[in-house]
Amino acid sequence: MRIGVKTKQILVVMAVVFAVVATMGTLSLASIADGLVQDTRASADLLAKGIFNRASQLALDDGDFRDTLGSDAGLQSILQMSGSSRHGQYAAIVDVNGRIIVHSDRTQVGRFISTYPNLDSLVAAGPFAKTRAIFTPGGLTQEVRLPLVLGTTDFGSIRVAVSTLLMRDDLEDALRPAAVTALLLLIGSVIVATLLAQWTLRPIHLIRAGLARLGRGEAGVTLALPQEGEFEDLGESFNVVSARLAKEQAEGRVSRATVSRRLAALGRVSSGIAHEVKNPLNAMQIHLELLRAQTSDDNEHIKVLAQQARRLDAVVQGFLAFAKPDAMVLEAVHLDAVFQDMLPVVEAEAGKTGVNVSVRAPADLPPVTADAGQLQQALLNLAINACQAMPKGGDLRLAARATSATQMEITVEDTGTGITQEHLDKIFNLYFTTKPEGSGVGLALVYRTIHLHEGEIEVESVPGKGTTFRVTLPIAQA
Repeated sequence: MRIGVKTKQILVVMAVVFAVVATMGTLSLASIADGLVQDTRASADLLAKGIFNRASQLALDDGDFRDTLGSDAGLQSILQMSGSSRHGQYAAIVDVNGRIIVHSDRTQVGRFISTYPNLDSLVAAGPFAKTRAIFTPGGLTQEVRLPLVLGTTDFGSIRVAVSTLLMRDDLEDALRPAAVTALLLLIGSVIVATLLAQWTLRPIHLIRAGLARLGRGEAGVTLALPQEGEFEDLGESFNVVSARLAKEQAEGRVSRATVSRRLAALGRVSSGIAHEVKNPLNAMQIHLELLRAQTSDDNEHIKVLAQQARRLDAVVQGFLAFAKPDAMVLEAVHLDAVFQDMLPVVEAEAGKTGVNVSVRAPADLPPVTADAGQLQQALLNLAINACQAMPKGGDLRLAARATSATQMEITVEDTGTGITQEHLDKIFNLYFTTKPEGSGVGLALVYRTIHLHEGEIEVESVPGKGTTFRVTLPIAQA
């Protein structure tokens, strides 16, 4: 299925917005995760210091210090605060051997405590490492440790354990508003992209339609382009050239060569439209570079964006190639020489799939009036297309014969896959193609070239049997 320029532009804008939202969301996620870890550390530190202060007071009392710690209601109350502290699991005092002296869960007293990673290592890690730790399946337990040294005596340490699983719950709650905002941005991007495509591509459609009408010989064709920047100058130039052509046609002074020169001049002016169309492309490419600097080089989103931007740029270049023909230099051209010049290129293409090439153009044929370079390029396009239509081999026949004293017929015939009837009337339309990687410009250029030479081109095709193009050109008069 062929995607139109408008659809491509919408998809590119949406992709850029999605990539920006995804990048900003990732950075926001990492920032929130960093804040959660820092807050959790501060809360655990505060609890550990509270336990230390209470234990310091109890050390001044007479009696066994371990028994005093185990029986003190105030200390037990502080330990119980671990369950209500930010992301806390438990708090405990352990001796130098790791045996629990007091614990927020009294059933654990006397047991050896499990050792978990120090929360300090997670605090020192980067934002993205914190995010990965928080989203680790099953969660992680981290500890804040504070040595319990009173005077010169080392009684052990204070342990406050926290859970990354509880941090994840807070993080997900914080992300819900951001997810809603991202969804609204994506919906807004569809609307903006649609309007942008309409606004950007409308002048191209108008110019293409105007050129097609001029090519059909209509007189007095005018364009109503936006009255600003390059479009205003392009519209005025087009209208002036159109009016001059109409006047010369009315006076019988215009020829196809003159039309070619006028269209070439107009095409040079129309190149200014590239600036208007390329501005969004340049902005997209800048954003791509910014995203590339913040993410890995093999990021799939960036690859898709770059590919679509290149395809859109190719469409614009194809339009400019069509709208900016070179001025013709008409002379007497011998078709046998044209065929011999293009034969090496055709045979190289034909050799890829085993296509047999035959040429029938007697040297004594009268010359035609043509621009040798443009005519050769047009016939070469037809011949290469024919070779590509025979992926399993076949026969390509190039022939020329005089059908009257004033007309020459050139035939390009293949035994390839053929063209369906529904596509036959569209093959000369600009941007129409049935090839996955085709641009839809080649046959449109062929059609324009033949008609600028005051010629005609017809096509006959039977699906599965082959296609024949017949080009009629005027024979050069003495």
